[in-house]
Amino acid sequence: MKKLMALAPMIAATLLVTGCSSADPVPDTAAKAQLDRARGQVVLPLEEYQATVDELNVTQRASQSVLRECLNGRGHAGLAPAADSTGPGLDRPYGLWLPEQAAQEGFIPAVDQSAPPPGEWSDESDPSFNAAYDACRGEVGAQMDAVSIPEAALSGGLPGELATKAYNSASATDAWKTAREEWTTCLRDHGLTPRDDESAWTSAEAQQILEASEEGSADPARKKEEIRIASIEADCNEKTQLTQRLGDIEASYQAPLIKQNEAALQDVKAETAKHVDAARAYLASHQ
Repeated sequence: MKKLMALAPMIAATLLVTGCSSADPVPDTAAKAQLDRARGQVVLPLEEYQATVDELNVTQRASQSVLRECLNGRGHAGLAPAADSTGPGLDRPYGLWLPEQAAQEGFIPAVDQSAPPPGEWSDESDPSFNAAYDACRGEVGAQMDAVSIPEAALSGGLPGELATKAYNSASATDAWKTAREEWTTCLRDHGLTPRDDESAWTSAEAQQILEASEEGSADPARKKEEIRIASIEADCNEKTQLTQRLGDIEASYQAPLIKQNEAALQDVKAETAKHVDAARAYLASHQ
């Protein structure tokens, strides 16, 4: 989810990125957010220049395959397969927006307990494994980097800076505030308490039940209440079209920033593609 940043760093980033005045570009209302209900994704224009979930999975599998091959050569086979990033409905920049999923799972999707935890090594407590792991990281680190998304891109990079600027501009508009107010009114009408924080997209009741869930074991009664609250929030989101409206506003501010920074963004996209292609080639040759 997108979060507000401090004003001073944001101004500095803006001047660095755009090389122009601090005035916001004119929003392009033709730009729209695409809501993919099947995958639970809110797709905004700048995401064209960021790695997709599938690309992240490919590079993670390739990187771990490189490391696993080195470990196998040192007599260790404790590296678990990379866990793919899947799971629908986890993209919630403006709160729960899929009523059908909320009615089944509440706020927290069920976790497949049969799957190995991501990144866990079966013999990680073995000192000889740890020594081999450290040695392999040094030995094949460059090869792993070649098939991995660059760290700068994973942490946001230029697309992330522009997305933050667009979010800041979008969330300051009257249209944004009106849409949020309609959603909070719906929550109140259904007995929930909106939180004062303008960046909060859950009710006070939801926050309380989520905090309780983190502290204790599974409680069927609490889960039932979680689903009830989640259903109200998602229904209100859909009734007011909150996610579509806010996504469209954000998209309208991203579009002119993309136009201003097209060449640099294409360079970012090409660099990511280079690593993804290398990952796919490695996996194809190591089946």
